[in-house]
This record gives sequence, C-alpha cells and structure tokens, in this order.
Amino acid sequence: MSSRKSASSRKKILFFAFVVLVCAVTVGVCFLREESSETEKMLAAQVDGNKAQKCRAEQQRFEAEFNARHEAKREKIESEDIDIFEKAVAAYEEFLKYSGMDARSNARLDKMRRKLHSLRADKIRERTLALEEQAEKLASAKKYAAAEKLFRQAADLEREIETKYSLAEKRKSARTAELQTRMRAMQAIPMTANAEALEKSGNAALEKQDWAAAKRDLSKALNLRNRLWRDFRGVSATDSQSIARLNKLVATADSAEYYEKTEALKKSAAEAEAREDWDAARAARKEALAVQSELSEKFPRSRFADSTRIAECEIAYANAGARPDFATLLALRRMIDDAVRSRATERVPFLARRAAVLMSNMKEKFPQNTLVSEKLRGEIAYFNVKGGDIPQIQKALFSALLPIPGVPAKTRMLRTEVSQALYTFVMGENPSADISDPLAPVESVSVEDAEAFCARLSLLLGGNVRLPTLAEFRAAAGTFDEEADESRAWTLDNADMRIHRCGTKSANAAGFRDLYGNVAEWLADAESNGAAILAGGDCQTPAQDLVKSPFRKAPRREKSRLRGFRIVAEFPEILPAAGTAQSF
Repeated sequence: MSSRKSASSRKKILFFAFVVLVCAVTVGVCFLREESSETEKMLAAQVDGNKAQKCRAEQQRFEAEFNARHEAKREKIESEDIDIFEKAVAAYEEFLKYSGMDARSNARLDKMRRKLHSLRADKIRERTLALEEQAEKLASAKKYAAAEKLFRQAADLEREIETKYSLAEKRKSARTAELQTRMRAMQAIPMTANAEALEKSGNAALEKQDWAAAKRDLSKALNLRNRLWRDFRGVSATDSQSIARLNKLVATADSAEYYEKTEALKKSAAEAEAREDWDAARAARKEALAVQSELSEKFPRSRFADSTRIAECEIAYANAGARPDFATLLALRRMIDDAVRSRATERVPFLARRAAVLMSNMKEKFPQNTLVSEKLRGEIAYFNVKGGDIPQIQKALFSALLPIPGVPAKTRMLRTEVSQALYTFVMGENPSADISDPLAPVESVSVEDAEAFCARLSLLLGGNVRLPTLAEFRAAAGTFDEEADESRAWTLDNADMRIHRCGTKSANAAGFRDLYGNVAEWLADAESNGAAILAGGDCQTPAQDLVKSPFRKAPRREKSRLRGFRIVAEFPEILPAAGTAQSF
C-alpha cells in the first residue's frame, strides 16, 4: 500500500515540474518577441530617407577621398589620411541608422571597421618600431635608463593597439610582453653588472683577509642577486648557482673570527712542536680542532668549513699526541741500523719487536696519526721477520763480495749472479721460470724487481746495495776472449741451451764468475726512454757475439727467463778480506 502511495506522489511531482517548464518557455518566447518588436520599433522611429541619403553621400565622398590619398601615398599614408577614412566609417554608421538597418550584422560596416583598426594599428606600430630601434642604440651605448624609458613607451603603444584596435589584422599580443621584458632587462643589466663588480671586490677583500670589506661588498652583491632572482627572473643572468656561491662567500666572511683563531692556534702548536713541547702542542692542536668544528657547525656554507680542514686538525692533533712515541720509534730504528752495521746483529730481533709494539700502541692511542710512513712500517716488519737470520746472510755475502779492480775498496761486487736461494731468502718469493735448482741464477726479473731486492738487502747488510754500473762491470769482467774464456763462460757453444748453477765456471783474474754467459745481467745505467743495459750475454748467446758486443739495451720492465742480475754493495768501512764463499 505504501509503495503505491509513493509512486503516485512521484507522478504528481513530475507533472508539476513539466507544467512549470512549459510556462517558463512560453514566457521566454514572449519576452524575446517583445524585445525584437521594441528593436524594430526603435529602428523604425529613426528611419529618415533624406538623412540616410545625405550620410550615404558623405560616406562615399570620404571613402573616395581616402582611396585617392592612399593610392597616391601608398606606404606613406599619414594619420590625417586615416582620419578621413574614420569619417567615412562614421558616415556609414549614420547611414545604416537612418536607413533602419541593424549595424550589428552589417558585413560592409564590419569590414570597414577592421580596415580602420588595421590602419590605426599599423601607424602606431611604426612608432613602436622606431622607439625600439632608438632604445637598442641607447642600450648598446650602456645608457640603460634612457633605453628603459623608450622600451616602456613602445610597450604602452603596443598595449594601446591591443585594447583600442582589437579588430586589426596585424595585432601582435606577444610584442607587448616582449617589449616589457626588454624594458625590465634595461633595469636588470646594470644591477647584474653591479652585483658582479661587488662580488669581484668582495673576493679580492677575502684574499687580503679584509673581512669587513668582504662582508660589506659580498652582502650587497647577494642582495642584488636575490632581487634579480625575485623580480627579474627570466630577464637577468642570475641563477640559483650565483646565489649559492655568494651565500658561501658571505658565510666565509662571517666565519673569519673562527678561522683566524684556528690559524693562530695552529701557529702556536707549530711553535711548540719546534721546541718539542709536546704537551703545549697537543693542547693547542686540540683547541684548534674544537674551534674548527664549531666554525663548520655554525657556518656550514663557509669556504673554511671544508671537511678536509677538520680532518687536517684531527691528524695534527693525533700527530702531536704521538710525537714522543714516534721519537722513540725513530731512535729504535737508528739503533737497528747501528747494530746491523756494527755486526752486533743479536740485538736486532729485540729492537725490532720493541719498535713493532711501539707502532701498535701509537696506532691504538692515536689512530689518525700519520707519522709512521709505509716505508718505515715495512722495514720494521721486515726486521721482525729476518732479524734472527741477519748473521747468516751477512756471513754468506761478506765472503762473496769481492773488490773491483780500479774501484775504491769500500765498493764490492758479488762474486756470482744472485741465486734463486738468495733472492727467495731476501724477498720471500722466487719469480724464476725454472725453479728446479735453487742455486741457479734467479731469472724472469725486471730492473724494478732487482732494485726492490737491493733495497731489502741493504737493510740486512748495513750498506748501500745496488746494481753495478757499466763501468764497474767492465772493470770486473775485462775484455772477453773467445778461446781463453771458454772455461769461464756458459755460452751457446757449451751450455746446451740451458742455465747452469751459479759459479760452476772458472773465475776470472779478479775472482768473479759468470760475468759472461749463463744469464744476461741488468746494470744500473738507464736511458731516458725507459731502457736499461744488459751485460754479458746468456747461455744462448754465441761466444763470437760476446767478442763483438757483450752489451745491449732492453726495456726496464721487461722480464725474460734468460735475464738475472748481480749486486754491488757500498759500505762505510772496508770489509775484512774475502774468505771462502758459501753457497746461497
């Protein structure tokens, strides 16, 4: 029952709405008819044939006069000529009114009005173009204020075209915006130049540490850049990077007090370090670190807030704290050298262990200290490994080092090539291609490998170990004689194409073995192009080639299974006479 009542109510509502809609439409139609009727009555009331005829005649006369002038002047038509055409348009409008015609829908009137707007717009545009040309000349002469005034006038005239002569065919709405942009650019250019000059002078003041002048000029430059960014965006060359750069420079000037205090503390610390007052040095370095950290926190944009400056302060503080222990470490290192040179080598293991413990303590207490170089660290580690074997290596090598004829006695050369056993003992590895005989010469080594070996052996012998020079090799080897030296050299003629054990051929007159043959030997002489000299040939070199030229060149980094080396050692005192050479 309730659903039926609801359906009946909806039908009544819809019917009522329909009736209202029909009534509204009827009223609207009647209103439009009344309005149209009123318009027709108004037009009918204005109809006057005589006046219409007179206005038509005036329109034709004015239009004919304008056309004649236009034909005569072409592009040089003046404003007074356009005034005549405007009178023709006005006369035609009057004609339509007295004829009883609706001007709103008259095509001819619309065409005449468009032509009039175009003529007026073209005439105004001539003025805007002239103003723009003058403004450009003024801008080129850097007379920006005068140029701005002319660009503004041109923009106003273009706006007049848009508002008053909207029917013109050549109306260009974009020109108004373009001229306004150029007008604003005339304001922005001197501001930009001023900002650049202020930044330059502010930077110069920063370099001179004239903090007050720097802050004054840089703050002004920053204000100008912010204004350009806010008011002239898209017109000036200012970008966010320029503002960020100036913010950084202003912050640098603002942080000057902290910077100067940090630098003064660093200077004070350096003076304390020079007089070895480590307590005072540590205190000054610690305070410098605190001030630098505060600077970085308060002025993060400052040039002086660079993270590397904090790192430098941290390292300097750690170094100042570790200096006393480092001095002890250097003393231990000198004691090791003294023990090696004086042959008191039994002390070396103890001294090396003390040095290693001291280095470890320094690293634990002051982990950021940089006092201990990799070279020093490596040497102490090496002494810890080899310290107990130094007596053995010294005994074996001192007896195998011989004087070189014509060379001071403090400089001696190894009797044979460096063996694989000796190289392995010193370096902890054997690079040779054939490792079947540890007493054969080490091979497959470059000049760099040989020099690294010499540096290690220098530590163990207490002298300067190096490669021989060409002059030293010549003095030790003498001239090669194919017949006489067959018993003293492993060559292609007798070596069976293979390397033999060190020292298995007879010694020459000076006591040296294998200077010719077996393996070619690197010398210390180097060429500017990265080449080094190889001496003596090898087991695959014909003996007659050794007679002609026992020397040749090869790249320093090149390795070959037929190349080895021997060493020369220089000592501060003359070694005892050579004894019986031991195999090593």
